Amino acid sequence: MPPTLGLRRALQSRGRGLGFGQRTAPSSVCLFCSFATRPSTFPTSSPLNKLRATRAKPQEAPAVRPRYQSTGATPLRPFISSPSDVVDTAAEPEPIDPRKDLESALRDLQTLAPNHVNLPRLQLALRNLSQDPGHESIRVAFLGLTTGDKPQHTARELLRLALADPLKSAQNWEAQLKAHDPSKPLIVHIGPPEEQATPLSLAASEHVIPEITVPSHIYNDANLEMIVMEADQATVAQAGEQPHTFDEAVLVPAVDTAATTAGHSAPIVTPVHMAVLVADGVLGAASILSLPISPESQDTITAVANFKRISAEDKAACPSLVITSVEAGAQGLDLFRESASNAMKYEALWTEAGVGHINKWLRSNVLSQAEQEGTTKAPVRKLIESILHNAGAALQAAEYRDMKVSVEGGPSPHTIARLNQALADWAKDAHEELQQQLEIAFVGEAWRQMNWWKLFWRVDDVGMLSSEMIAQRFLPEAEKRLIFLAGRLQEAGITTAGGGKPVTYSGPAVPPSFPEGESSVATTATATTTTESETKGTWPAHIPFTRNYLLAETVPALQALAQKLVLQSSTLAGATTALGGMSWLSGFGIYECGAVAALGIVLSLRGLQKRWERARDFWEGEVREEGRKAVRATEASIAELLDSISPEVPEDVAVEIEELKEAKSVLKRAEEALARLK
Repeated sequence: MPPTLGLRRALQSRGRGLGFGQRTAPSSVCLFCSFATRPSTFPTSSPLNKLRATRAKPQEAPAVRPRYQSTGATPLRPFISSPSDVVDTAAEPEPIDPRKDLESALRDLQTLAPNHVNLPRLQLALRNLSQDPGHESIRVAFLGLTTGDKPQHTARELLRLALADPLKSAQNWEAQLKAHDPSKPLIVHIGPPEEQATPLSLAASEHVIPEITVPSHIYNDANLEMIVMEADQATVAQAGEQPHTFDEAVLVPAVDTAATTAGHSAPIVTPVHMAVLVADGVLGAASILSLPISPESQDTITAVANFKRISAEDKAACPSLVITSVEAGAQGLDLFRESASNAMKYEALWTEAGVGHINKWLRSNVLSQAEQEGTTKAPVRKLIESILHNAGAALQAAEYRDMKVSVEGGPSPHTIARLNQALADWAKDAHEELQQQLEIAFVGEAWRQMNWWKLFWRVDDVGMLSSEMIAQRFLPEAEKRLIFLAGRLQEAGITTAGGGKPVTYSGPAVPPSFPEGESSVATTATATTTTESETKGTWPAHIPFTRNYLLAETVPALQALAQKLVLQSSTLAGATTALGGMSWLSGFGIYECGAVAALGIVLSLRGLQKRWERARDFWEGEVREEGRKAVRATEASIAELLDSISPEVPEDVAVEIEELKEAKSVLKRAEEALARLK
C-alpha cells in the first residue's frame, strides 16, 4: 500500500461613569463631587507570545478545537483491583462565592474590553456587589422631557406626590422640592428623619449638585436614592433610533455642572438602575410612544404621560403608558391634609391622578425581595444582565468587523474557521467509527468462522468473509460525511486553491503488504510500485482507495495463505501417517507406528495454528492501521487546501481578535457566576 501523507507534515505547512454615593450618614462633601470621571488606565495591549511563536490564525473567530491527531496506540486505563488501591487525592476545593467570582469577572472585563462595555454602569454594578446582599443601594431617575427652553415641573411634582405622606402635614422637604429650579438636577436621599441633613440652601455652590433627604415610612430601609432632572426630548428621541443603545442612554443620564468659576460646563454621568420618563400632553405622549421601550425593559424603564384631565379615551389610546394628572393628585393631597372629611374627594382625585401606579412600580422592583435576607435585589441583577448582554453584542460586532478582513474573491476567515471546526469534528468521528466498527467486525461471527481448526472446511470462504467485513465495516459513514463536508467546501466557494489552480486532493500512497516471511503468496502486493498519486474530484478518495486496496490485495493474499497452510498441514499429516503405516508393515509395533503418525499430525496442526493466528493478527492490525492512515491523510488533504486559501491578516488585527476571544471567555465566566448568584 502506498505511503500515506503524514498529518504532522501537513499541519506544519500552516502556519467610570459614576453614580450616587451610598448615604449612611450626612457628609460635608457632596456625593456627586465624586462623580467626576477618573482617568482610567488600562494595560497596553501587546501581541501575545503564542502569536509570535506560530503563525496567527485570525480567521478562527469561534473557539476551534485543534484538528484531531491520532496516535499509534491508545493507552490502557489503569486497573484497580480493590478500593484500597485507590489513592486518596487532595480534598475538593471549597466552592467559590458566586458574588466574588462575578465581581472578579466584571473587573477583568473592565480591563480587557473597556471600549466594549459601559464603564459607568459597570462601576455601579461593582459598587452594588461590594455591598451586602439584599442591602444594595438602588438609584432611580425621574427624567422630565422638555422641548426648547420651557422648564418641566411635572417630574419634580410627580416625585413629590409619590413620596408624600397624606397623613402628615406638608414637610420641609416638599417646600424645598417645590422651590428648586427644575432646570437643575437634584438628588433625593430616602432615609429616616434622624439622617436628614441641614435644610437645602438654594444659594448653594454652583459646582455641586444639590441634595436633600426625604423620610418615607415605605422606603426608609430600602437604601433608595433618586435624581430628578430634565432631559432633552430630541436627544432621547435620537437615542431611540438605535434600540440596542436606548437603554444605556436613558439609564446613564448626563448632568451638566459648572466646573470652574468661569462657568464652563462639565458633564457628569449618573448611572441609575431604573428610570421614569415623564412627558406632558399629547405631543409628549406621542414622543414617548415612538421610543423603543421593549417589554423586557418595562421593569427598569417606565413612561408617564401627564394630562390636566384624564378621560377613558386617553387611557385606551395609550395602553403602554402610565397616564397621570399631577394637578389632580396635588389637589386631592391638599384637601385630605386640610380635613379628613375630604377623604372621599381625596380618594377620587388620587385615583384619577394615577400616582399609585408609580408607587406600585417602585415597590414591586425595590421592595419585592426585602423579606428574603441575603438575596440580591432584582434591579441589581437586571443591571448586570443588561451590562453583560450589551457587552456580548459589542464584542460580537467588533469580532465581525475584524473577521471581514479577507482576500478578494475568497471566503471570509470566519467561514474558514467554521470549515476547520467541521474538519476537526469529522476526523474525530471517523476515528471513533473506525475503532467501534472494527471492534464489532473482529469479534463477530464472520471472524470466528475463520478460526484455524475450521479452515479444513471453510478455507474457500476466507476471501468472501473477509471481503464482507471490509465492505461493511471499513468507514462507511465517515465516507458519507466526507462527501457532505466536500459539499460544504464547494458551497463556501472553495473551487480553486492558492494561485488559481483547481481544487486537487493529494491521494494516498499504496500501503505495504505482509512482511517478508509471513506469506510467500503476497509477493504481488510487495512488488506493487509505491508511487504518489493525486486525486482530482469533488472529495478526497483516500478511504475508497484504501478499501479497494485491502479488497484487491490483502484479502486474496490472506486466502492464498490459508489455502497454502491447509495444504502444508494436510501434506505433513498425510506423510507422517504413511510413514507410520510403512513402519507397521516393516514389522514395527502398532504403538510405535501410531506414535509416529500422531506426532506428525500434532506438528502439522500446531504449525497451522501458529502461522494462521499470526497471519490473522497481522491482517487485523493492518486493517486498523490503514484505516487510521486513511483518515489522517484525508484530514491532511483538506487541511492543506484550507491553508492554501487562508487570507493573511495583519498582526495588529490578529492580536485584537485574540483579545476579543479572551474577553468573550471572561464574559462567559461572568454569565455563569450570575446564574449561580442568589
